[in-house]
Formats: sequence, C-alpha cells, structure tokens
Amino acid sequence: MVNRLDWIAIPALAGIACAACGSGAAGDSTVSMTDGGSSTHDASTAHDGNEGNDAERGDGGAVWVPTSAEPIHFHWQLSTLFSDPGDVLPGKGLVVYDIDGEENDAKAVAALHALGSDVKVVCYVDVGTWESERSDEASFPASLLGNPNGWPGEKWLDVRQQSILLPIMKTRFENWCLEKGFDAVEPDNLDAWENDPGFPITEAENLSYDRAIAAMGHAMGLSMGLKNLPENAPSLEPDFDWALDEQCYEYGECSYFETSFIAKGKAVWDVEYNQAPNCTEANAAHLNAQERDLNLVGPQVKGYLYTPCVPDSQATW
Repeated sequence: MVNRLDWIAIPALAGIACAACGSGAAGDSTVSMTDGGSSTHDASTAHDGNEGNDAERGDGGAVWVPTSAEPIHFHWQLSTLFSDPGDVLPGKGLVVYDIDGEENDAKAVAALHALGSDVKVVCYVDVGTWESERSDEASFPASLLGNPNGWPGEKWLDVRQQSILLPIMKTRFENWCLEKGFDAVEPDNLDAWENDPGFPITEAENLSYDRAIAAMGHAMGLSMGLKNLPENAPSLEPDFDWALDEQCYEYGECSYFETSFIAKGKAVWDVEYNQAPNCTEANAAHLNAQERDLNLVGPQVKGYLYTPCVPDSQATW
C-alpha cells in the first residue's frame, strides 16, 4: 500500500490539527450494523432526484446515500470556520459542504441548509487519532494513546478497545453532528493498521472498528463516508454510503472506488493536492475529482485553490 498523506498542517481553527488530511451500474448492497443487526438497501432507488438514495438506518428511517449518476459539487473546509455568506459557493445541482463538527456551530449548519434542499452538510470527526486541542481530550485514557501520527499533539488510537472508544465517539457524533443538524459524517483516520500506531492492530481488527463506526452513525440517521482506505473499499462499500479519497490519481488507486462504490451507484470524491486529476477519466467514471490547496482553507483565505473537473455551474457529467 502506498504511504499516502494522512494529515496536513493547519494553522487556524483554534490550533486544532485537522486531517486532510463510464456510469457505474447500480445494485443491491447491505449495510452491516455491528452490535445492531444489519440493514439492506438498494443503491439504485431514487430519492428526490439529484439528492441521492435512501438507505435504511437503525430506527427505520432514511440515511442519505449520494448518487454517482450526476456530479456533486464538494467544498471541503477544515482549517477555517465556515462563514456565511463569504464561504458560500453557488452551484447547480447537489452541493456538499464538509466542515469541522466541533468547531462549527448549529447556526453555520442551518445557514447552509437555508440555501436550499440541494445542499448537504458533512461533519468532520477524527475517529482514529487523539488530538490534544480537542475539548474532550481528557476523555481518552492513556491506554488508548499510541504513537504520534506526524502532527504535533496527535496520536493514533488503539481501535481494538472498542468498548472504551466507541462511547467517546458516540458522544462526539451526538454533540458535534446530530444535535447541530449535520446530514453526514466524515470519520477520519480509519487506517491505523496501515501505519505505525504503536499497537499490533490487524487489518481485521481495524475494519471491525470502521464498521462499528459506520453502524453507530447509521443508527443516528447520519450518512457515513469512507475516508481513504482504497484497497479496503471493496469490502467496506456495503457499510458506507459514499467515499472520500485523497490523491487516488497521484497514487493510481481510483479503480478501487470505481469498481466498488461507483459500481453500486454511490458517490465518490477525490481530492488531489500535488497535481490535477485526470478529468477525462474522472468524468467518464462518474468520479467527482478536484484539485485543492493542501490546508483546505475557505474561499476568502489567501492560498485557496479549488479546481473541480465539473464546474459548479454544471449539473451533468
């Protein structure tokens, strides 16, 4: 597995280090609900046109499953707080904003939703590393903390200890995402087993935790995205509703998502930092690709770069 960029240097946001860190055929898929049964959904079932598809959640309601049938504009802003209206970028069709769950408040989420029914808001939550600047940093016992992951004040978590870790993440999902009105969660750092976490975490143990995280979000009615883990995308696709990858064109890993998520009609976003994506290939594969600045700043900040393969004014591949 190519060693990808799993974090970025972020100078703002209260000192917190955030991580950046042809048409697919639709078909049936099953969302495994760890510690809660299973839920089957058809990714080809339409829901309000461009808004996406319905998947069953733990309480019998619907979870948003964005479709790969049409392009979805994606605005990722982690190093600066969302500001209305300065950070609003008009788009045609479905538009997604991915912002930090703890630092942004319910008012920011509501402002985005007020733009229209075609706007969805994703809650960024780090589920795989401990961050010293987070308000709940004292909730993590020392036994959970492993090696530094490359960013000052950030350490890998022992994801094998699910009985201790999952309740902490449940509180985060409830307080940072659900209560503020977010539609979905971007759970970051799902890939400890591929790195040097300081614990002998196996692939199976890590994927068990990843599935438990997805199931927990689904039980709250939150759409769950798979962050990176390209080689595990085929096995994790049934458990997640969409995928967000970094640098799959740079590392030649996009096919993992094309043959899993996109093949099942689920949206995939790819963000490149060091080069432009191959837009001809991306659009043909129905993969939402773009080039961004490394720090993922907002549109009003110096250094902002956002070059999507499909312009925001366009709603078709």
